Amino acid sequence: MKILKKKFAIFLLVLLAACNASTPNNNEINVRVGFAGLTLELLKNTPPQKVFEGDVFPVVIKINNNGAYSIKENKGVLSLIIEKDYTRKVELLEGNILEIEEGIGASTQFSVEGRTQINPKGDEKIISYNVYSGKIDPQSEFHSSTVIATACYPYETILGTTACIDTDVTNLRPGKKVCNAQDLIFPNGQGAPVAITKIETRMLPFEISPGSASSNEIRPQFLIYVENKGPGLVIKEESVKDFCTKSNTDHSNYNIVYVDAYLSDKKLVCRLDKEPESEQRHIKLKDKKDIIRCYQEEGVPRNYDPYLSPLKIEMKYGYTQSISANYFIMKPNN
Repeated sequence: MKILKKKFAIFLLVLLAACNASTPNNNEINVRVGFAGLTLELLKNTPPQKVFEGDVFPVVIKINNNGAYSIKENKGVLSLIIEKDYTRKVELLEGNILEIEEGIGASTQFSVEGRTQINPKGDEKIISYNVYSGKIDPQSEFHSSTVIATACYPYETILGTTACIDTDVTNLRPGKKVCNAQDLIFPNGQGAPVAITKIETRMLPFEISPGSASSNEIRPQFLIYVENKGPGLVIKEESVKDFCTKSNTDHSNYNIVYVDAYLSDKKLVCRLDKEPESEQRHIKLKDKKDIIRCYQEEGVPRNYDPYLSPLKIEMKYGYTQSISANYFIMKPNN
């Protein structure tokens, strides 16, 4: 009897362990939600509201990564620019200094991790400067000056969803279908400032050989709606460093987003909807929006039953945003 009880107890333990292993983790957090990337903040009293001629005062910027993409290998750049005529020097307290073409300022590179299951709030980075104030006009009692902090960084948006590959778009076959092709709406973002807001799903007739009496395949096609939902400006991924360190930037580097799309294990062909012959896989946002057309090059036989397929979209781009604060340079009291 004792042996039977012992075996039964072991059986219950194994059964409980199996149940726990198959039960989904309800505490899992979806980090790919929202429209945030980095946020910049000037710490309190940096700069102070009032400084005197010749003073050295702090400017401290806190960078939070509230999105789902991690900036690694010091690929982010932060520049601090101060009014040239009223500043003697800007000194970075820690980190590598990058040259700025014009004006008085200092740039540095940084890394900052994004949101993860372990760290759902994302990491932060503190960058500190000392600013040496200059002299103001002899006839003036004070001068209002401005400090501007600008971050430039690469970022990425990833969307994973499921699309219906509907081989019976006219609904002529008997029986119930697994799914119907329909538009997909994404109102909550993907944890990045550039978001996919909608995907229009189309199943287009496709001939295996020219001159066929009827199309015997369908070609899945997706119209992907993209929008800059963040507070900053989209820039070309390759121009991130130049944008924060050079005074003149090429306008062709603005609003460029690279797009790659995959249906199951097949990479889709992506072209601008307005330019069907364009082979470029990027879009150029206008008024913060654009649409790109992606389709599967080979067709799907119509005699297949409709089925669900994973659809993955990856977008890569650069992003820049700024914060500023005013302060007064005063003449010292005699």
